[in-house]
Amino acid sequence: MFMISVELLLTACLKSNAQAHLMITDPDLLISLANSSSKTPEYLVSTQTIDEEVNGVRVRVFLVPRARVFSTHEVVYLAAALSTDMETIRRRIDELKLGRKVIQKLYAVRLDAEPWSAKPLTLPILCDRNEDKDCINEVEVEPAELRGSMVYAIYVSVNGIGRFLKITTLKYLDHYEINITRLAGYRGIARYIVNAKLTP
Repeated sequence: MFMISVELLLTACLKSNAQAHLMITDPDLLISLANSSSKTPEYLVSTQTIDEEVNGVRVRVFLVPRARVFSTHEVVYLAAALSTDMETIRRRIDELKLGRKVIQKLYAVRLDAEPWSAKPLTLPILCDRNEDKDCINEVEVEPAELRGSMVYAIYVSVNGIGRFLKITTLKYLDHYEINITRLAGYRGIARYIVNAKLTP
């Protein structure tokens, strides 16, 4: 039953149409845009996508901004982790421009390199091959064991690479914490804080 609900949720997230955003390929420039006081900051941007070879398999991945700024591809991950729709996530991220900090990105780092090195974390693009003709990733999900404060936990396999990453949501008294942990190829983690329960 849980497996079905996870797959339905992820499928619903993948089928939502993405909005057009500014394309940025330099992770440091992303942080500068969010910190800029001369114009309205952009917190949700398109980032570069590349083909990465992982365990001998081609995987389409995207560059994950290190802090504050979100890639449009991260919206799918957050929507699944919070059991909500992608438009709600986009709207909450956009509210950062107004000083409302419902969703905050703490950091996204590779764990095979020195902390805050120039190497950006990359994560696979979660897409639906039936809906997106440019999608090359085949995605499957399976439930993971819930431990401690976890209220949501899944493993995601990509292009036959089992447990490529793990997505977990932890619930605390006044906030949620989302962790996206890359397990295949190299290890890395992206962490987020959510200060309210989000519903569609």
